[in-house]
Amino acid sequence: MITSFRRQHLSRQRGMGATIILFTIALIVLVGAALAYGSRGNSRAFSAESSKVFSSVLLKQSAEYRDAYNRYIFDGGIASSMTFDTTSGTGLFNSTKQYGIEQDPPVKAFVTPSLWLYNKNAVVTGIGTTTADSIVYVTGLAKEVCEQVNTQMYGVTTVPIETVLANAAALAGASPAILSPTFTGRATGCIQLVDATYAFYSTLAEN
Repeated sequence: MITSFRRQHLSRQRGMGATIILFTIALIVLVGAALAYGSRGNSRAFSAESSKVFSSVLLKQSAEYRDAYNRYIFDGGIASSMTFDTTSGTGLFNSTKQYGIEQDPPVKAFVTPSLWLYNKNAVVTGIGTTTADSIVYVTGLAKEVCEQVNTQMYGVTTVPIETVLANAAALAGASPAILSPTFTGRATGCIQLVDATYAFYSTLAEN
């Protein structure tokens, strides 16, 4: 009788052990599902927050380029001779004068990654005269980042559609015009090009 009792007791223990294991597995599955769901929700929230961060970085970097350009001019530099590189004497980032530091825009802000570019032949509508202005710009941005730029600058998420510039190559052309019936006089901002890509620009010199 004692032997029989012990076998029955062990059988019950094994049954309870199996139940605990199954319960633990089920709990792990539920927790994993909850974490996955929460992760998806957090990624959406992070996307919105990251767009704000990326837009702030672009605005900060463009402002620092403008400061560097002003230092170049105050130091006696000739606007038409300035180069957006490290060339000795004329380069905005040359190691001797060190007017500014060349910076990389945040890679994750882009659909198609781009570096900072410079064009001294841009005509920004409503800024100065019809003489060409100098701008720094990036292309291929995510729409959300552009919306955040315009929100921070002008309080609206609208990204004006450019009716003249067909694509990034056109923005780099010899005489581009930043035009739109929905805005004028913006020295800094985001626009949508004709090919439905997005670009951020900021003036260095307004003529």
